[in-house]
Amino acid sequence: MRWLSRIGWFIGGAVSTVAGLVGLIAWRVQREMQWPPPRSDRTVGPVAISPQWAVALEEKPLNPILAEYDYRLLLYASGDRDGEYRGTVNLMTNAGGRTYLCLYTLTAPRRVTLLQVDDRVETSVVDLVTARRVQEVPADYHRQFLGAFVEEAYPLRFVSAAITPDCPSNR
Repeated sequence: MRWLSRIGWFIGGAVSTVAGLVGLIAWRVQREMQWPPPRSDRTVGPVAISPQWAVALEEKPLNPILAEYDYRLLLYASGDRDGEYRGTVNLMTNAGGRTYLCLYTLTAPRRVTLLQVDDRVETSVVDLVTARRVQEVPADYHRQFLGAFVEEAYPLRFVSAAITPDCPSNR
């Protein structure tokens, strides 16, 4: 009887340990799959894109193993002294590889300023005033390169057009 009792205690301890480890792993994976806190290595910015506007980029992993990410821009408008949060715009999903998002301002006389975000595969156009994505670029807008969010080496960062004047074609 003592022998069966010891085996039962051993199996119970092993099952409890495995259950605890599975719970810990599940908690860590769930924690990694959330949007980052404001001061994180997965958040860049805010970066000034004009005298009135600034953006911050947030990156969220979609999978704990694969290099797949969701992106969103946080928009800030500046008034006389302080900036205020204006909204969040969800961008395209990066299905793999390093982050390389090129930013362009789109301006036209007597029209709202737009922001164009180019990925390797897709382009998103953001209306800064309404904090929404626009389906396509309207006619008669002038495009100016601002810089790029890059992750060639850790951590994610913004490289200004003053440093790299054009969006690289080999991204």
